[in-house]
Amino acid sequence: MTRRRITSGEAALWRRAVRNVTPLERNAAGPEQLRRTGPSTGLPAQKTAPVAPRGHEPAKPQRQDPFSAGDPKADRLVRRGRKTIDATFDLHGHTQVTARAALYGFLLEARARGHGCVLIITGKGASSGHAGRGILRARFKDWLSEDAFRQHVIRAAAAHPRHGGGGAFYVFLKTAGRKENAR
Repeated sequence: MTRRRITSGEAALWRRAVRNVTPLERNAAGPEQLRRTGPSTGLPAQKTAPVAPRGHEPAKPQRQDPFSAGDPKADRLVRRGRKTIDATFDLHGHTQVTARAALYGFLLEARARGHGCVLIITGKGASSGHAGRGILRARFKDWLSEDAFRQHVIRAAAAHPRHGGGGAFYVFLKTAGRKENAR
């Protein structure tokens, strides 16, 4: 499989998406083992699981699903129009790589601005069963489960039909200065 070159428009989008991203500080105890998740995306790389000695089963990290964490009452308030959506981001036209990077940059910026609820539009994908359709919608759920995203997100929920229904999601962000209780 040959790799295609990115267009100048994609390169400009990439530079815009990562311009405010700063590298994480290294642990004073020594460098961490990191695993890249594809081309450099500006996202913190995921940590690899430590290798357990023979005969011992490694403990699996307990990750809470962002679609079951937090307070479901917040979803209802947004769906009913009693809580405002602070910003909207549309992933249409992105590839998986650019969508992930752009989404991460958007969430960081939204959190820095103090936004509590944002709407992410992924699109529904084709219902006719064509292969490869709806991939951003499926990957969106995977991305939100990653540690890099979980440190910024309290909860996510499917949007009301007037906000995009099955092709959009509410994302509730942690606010600076206080710890959120993820139930």
